[in-house]
Amino acid sequence: MKKFTIDELIDNTLDWIVTGNLNPAILGDDFHFISPFWQSNDKAVFLAKFLNPKEYQEKSLSNILRFDPIVKMKSNDHQYFSLIFRYHTKYNVSVDEAVLGTVKNGLLTELRSIYDLEKTKKAHRL
Repeated sequence: MKKFTIDELIDNTLDWIVTGNLNPAILGDDFHFISPFWQSNDKAVFLAKFLNPKEYQEKSLSNILRFDPIVKMKSNDHQYFSLIFRYHTKYNVSVDEAVLGTVKNGLLTELRSIYDLEKTKKAHRL
């Protein structure tokens, strides 16, 4: 199993967020995803939802005009990272979001997405 650098994990995670293209090799066996909208998912459920990006692209990305700004941060020990961004939707609503990543042995063990769920629903007309 390949191990990834913190920068590779950050870049792969950001690519998934902005395009829907998920590299499943970055996920550890004990991976867990936590999100107000997408709920809490273990690796198998997460892959079932996101490996094929169609639902994510239709429900979320199709409404987003751009991500601006995007801020990348990593801990000194390279075991944690944060992606903080604002996205702007075609419905003239912007949402601030933070994604916190936990890394163990060169793989992601947790992604935690933090945002205002009600504002997100408004931004996507859900």
